[in-house]
Amino acid sequence: MDSGVQPPTESLSWSDNAAVATLDQLARALDGLASAVPGRRSLSDIVDQDGRLPLQNLPAHLIFARHWEARRAHFLSRLTARPCPLCGGGDRSTWFHTQDGYRYDICAACGMVHIPEVLPLPVWDEYYAMLPEALDCLRDQLARSVEESAWERDRLRFGRYLSLLRSHGAAESGARLLDLGSFTGSSLRAAAEHGLDAFGIEGLAEAVGFARERFPELRLERARTEELDPNVFGGQFDVVTMWETLEHTFDPVESLRLAARALRPGGWLAVTVPNVRNVQFSVLGKFCFYAYGGYQGTGHINMFSPHTLERALSMAGFDLVHVSSEFGTDWRQMLHYLRQQFDRIHCYSTLIRQGHSTDRPGSELSVLLNWLSPALTRLENACLAGPIMIALAQLQQ
Repeated sequence: MDSGVQPPTESLSWSDNAAVATLDQLARALDGLASAVPGRRSLSDIVDQDGRLPLQNLPAHLIFARHWEARRAHFLSRLTARPCPLCGGGDRSTWFHTQDGYRYDICAACGMVHIPEVLPLPVWDEYYAMLPEALDCLRDQLARSVEESAWERDRLRFGRYLSLLRSHGAAESGARLLDLGSFTGSSLRAAAEHGLDAFGIEGLAEAVGFARERFPELRLERARTEELDPNVFGGQFDVVTMWETLEHTFDPVESLRLAARALRPGGWLAVTVPNVRNVQFSVLGKFCFYAYGGYQGTGHINMFSPHTLERALSMAGFDLVHVSSEFGTDWRQMLHYLRQQFDRIHCYSTLIRQGHSTDRPGSELSVLLNWLSPALTRLENACLAGPIMIALAQLQQ
C-alpha cells in the first residue's frame, strides 16, 4: 500500500542546509560587531592570520613536564617570595593554582596577576646539572626552533611586528635594534632581513652557544634582561624589542627601565606578552596550557592586562603609542571545559597522564567551530582580548 511518502532523490549538501545559512549569518554578524568596535587595532591589515596560537615543540614539553613531575616536590620547597612586580605591594588574593605546582595571585592594590613565589635562576642551573637527560631535551628543543618550518613561522611573525613599528616611523632601514631574550636568534635574523642593525642578549647559556655555532654572523651575548648593561654593544639603540620575554622576568619594571636607558632620546620599545584578559586563560585557569610557573625554567610569572602593561611602561618612562592583540582562543578547549571533559583539554596534566590530548569535539561541533572561529577571533581581538598583546611605546622626551 502506498503511504504517499516519497524518498528523497538526492541527499542535501551543506549549502542547502538552513542551519548552515544561520551559521553564515551569525559569522557575518560577529564580523560586523568586530568591525564596529571603535578604536581597536589589529595586525590584520598587515597579513592574514589563521588565528591559531602557535605552540612549539610539544614533544619537548611532554618530556620536560614528566621530568619536572618526578622531582618538583624537592625544587618547589625552595621557592622564594617576591612582592607584586608592578607596585611592590604584598596584599593579594589567590586566583588559582597551576598544574605544575605554583599559584597565581591578584594584587589588591594594582590588579597585577603574578606568581608570588618563584624559583631563583641558580636553582634552575642546579636542576639541569643534576638531570642530563633534561639538558639533552633542551638541546633538541633548540635544534627544532630553527628548523625550516619554525623559521618560516617566526620570520612571518617578527616581520609583522617590524612592519607595525615602521608604520609608526620606527625601525627604518639601518636603525640599531637590541632584542632582549633572543633565544636562538630568529628575531635577529628577521630584523637583519628587514635591513636593521640587530643585536641581542639571551640569558640561557645553551641557547647562546647553539645560536653562535649555527649562525656565527649573529651578534648575541649572554645576559639576563634584569641585569642588562645599557651600554651593551655601544648603547644608544633606536629600537629595543622584547618578544615574549617580560612575562618571564623577576622584575619587569626594572627590566623596562634598563631597556629605556639603552635607547636614544625618542627611541622605541616593542613588546609582546601573553594577555591575562584572554578568554582561554581567564576561563580555563589551571587548564590553560600557558598558565604555568615553570617546569623547564622560569614560566609565565607575570601576566599582564592592557591596563597593567600600560602602567608598567609608564613607570619605566615610556608613552604607550599602540596596543593590539593577535591569534585567538582555541574554542575546542573551551567546549571540553564547559562539558567537563577535562581529560580532553590540552594542558599540563593531560600531557603527564596521556602524552597527548584528544581535542576533537565531534563532527557536528567541528563544523560549528570551523565556521565561527575566524569571526570569534576577530571579535576578541577587536576587544583587545586575544592571547598575545603587542605594544609599541616611545621613550618620554
